Amino acid sequence: MGAAAPSVLTMTLAPVEAQKRASNFSIAESKAVTYSAANEGQVTKQAPLPDGCTETDQGSGAWDVECIEGKGKYLQKVTRSYRLIPPTTSYTNPDREFAWDTPGNFSHVECPVNDPWGVGWYNEHLAAGHMGACIPSPAWNSTRYFESNPDDWLFDLSKWGYGRHPDF
Repeated sequence: MGAAAPSVLTMTLAPVEAQKRASNFSIAESKAVTYSAANEGQVTKQAPLPDGCTETDQGSGAWDVECIEGKGKYLQKVTRSYRLIPPTTSYTNPDREFAWDTPGNFSHVECPVNDPWGVGWYNEHLAAGHMGACIPSPAWNSTRYFESNPDDWLFDLSKWGYGRHPDF
């Protein structure tokens, strides 16, 4: 029995040690998850950094938080990530320089919602069928035209036919 004592002692302490590691892991996990959840999708960080935690900026608004709990062989580390929403920027086009040239002719088809100006793929699709470009949403009727913002136009619609846009 004397020779088996060290093995028996190890077997009896194993559940106690595992329980301590699990407890430390739970504490570290709770800190990291709570902090990440509080900051996820925010414009700026909202929650204070918990004790035992550090942050790393991963760039582009992505952050990692690492929380440590315990010491020695009971030490547990947990890393969780979160992303901040970048601040909104407003686009202006005061010089009325457009990314695309205005198509030479238009068909009777309104541009689809997944390509609202037809510049992504839809106008090429229509051209293959010998049709003119699709009509973007702001030009579909006079109400949409006058409610639209020329700063948001991808090509010049100022000569569309509803008269001069008041913001142009």
